[in-house]
Amino acid sequence: MASRTVKTVDVDAGLLAETRDALKPSAGAADDEVVERALRAYLGRRALDASQAASELSEEDALRIANEELHAMRRERRSAA
Repeated sequence: MASRTVKTVDVDAGLLAETRDALKPSAGAADDEVVERALRAYLGRRALDASQAASELSEEDALRIANEELHAMRRERRSAA
């Protein structure tokens, strides 16, 4: 786990409340946990967007492959049962 550094950040109370509602953190989660979780979610989406942008697959090809994999997984599950 990365080392933690204490930083003071002013966050609009309404924005923090919206973030808490959107992320639905565990009951009693501290504000810093909510902000950290939101940042991690944002950075994860950015990384996904970057990897998708770097991909040479068209959206149509990506959906076709995903669909084929889903059907293969379902076939495996049925044959194992």
